[in-house]
Amino acid sequence: MTKSIVAVVRTVNNYSDIEKIEEAIQRTIDLSGGLDLAQKYDRMIVKINLCDFRDPGTGAITHPLFLDAFLKCLRDAFPSVEIYVVESDATVARPNLFIKWFGFDHILEKWKAKWMNLSQCRTVRRRIEGRYFSEIDVPEIFENSFFITLPKLKTSSVTKITCALKNQLGCLPYPDKIKFHKRLDDVIVDANLAFRPNLCLVDGVIGMVGTQGPAFGVPKRMGLVIAGADPVAVDSFCAKILGFNPYFIGHVRKASRAGLGSLRYTVVGDLAHDLKIDAEWSYTELMLMKVAQWLRNRSRRR
Repeated sequence: MTKSIVAVVRTVNNYSDIEKIEEAIQRTIDLSGGLDLAQKYDRMIVKINLCDFRDPGTGAITHPLFLDAFLKCLRDAFPSVEIYVVESDATVARPNLFIKWFGFDHILEKWKAKWMNLSQCRTVRRRIEGRYFSEIDVPEIFENSFFITLPKLKTSSVTKITCALKNQLGCLPYPDKIKFHKRLDDVIVDANLAFRPNLCLVDGVIGMVGTQGPAFGVPKRMGLVIAGADPVAVDSFCAKILGFNPYFIGHVRKASRAGLGSLRYTVVGDLAHDLKIDAEWSYTELMLMKVAQWLRNRSRRR
């Protein structure tokens, strides 16, 4: 059985040297073969992460300069393709405001990309054999589009990590996503059944660690760009470098069982062994956070 490829490239650990970040992104994409199938598409969708009103330097949200560097790579390779950068409304996320406050709108204009709030566009109803959903509303622009997910590398108090798979939760056009937290692992899997990415490109230049992720954790200068076509393999690798066994991360294990990818992978690029980032929490802290989440969900049910 052929293992999935996960490409990893070291780069600067801040966003001040945009040329080096561009080089790292391009090399990572080339190593992963991630855009090999993109030639037959006239439209590309790039899903960024705007989960909260947090400064990009905290590692909580997509950094505008990372998106800037990536869109340059896309435009160099596909000068005439239609590019949409997307996110949806959520409980504490108002992406229409965030793209203006953090300067994303100027970057989109620079590279002739369009902004789309997935909670405010036309959708079609799609049947899936999901763990939570039997039908999902899918924004029409996903039809016949090459889909690229652009997650951050972060820990999460609820799901241990949040990376390539969890980023598709933001493709669901429903604003009240907190109601899904009772079955979050299952909903993440279903989101990927409806919105399986063609390429995962992880911004690990500055990530986030600690028990308060994915919004209020500790910024961590990692200096990494990670890519792959298999979201399960990418998340499995990212879980390991954050100190977790991917099999014991619910949504990663369930996504593998659902046929969305493999827990087995081959690493290519600058490092293949012994990379581990201090996630700055103990397993005792993790269990306490799980208990807190269970109590929170129990109170909501009541």
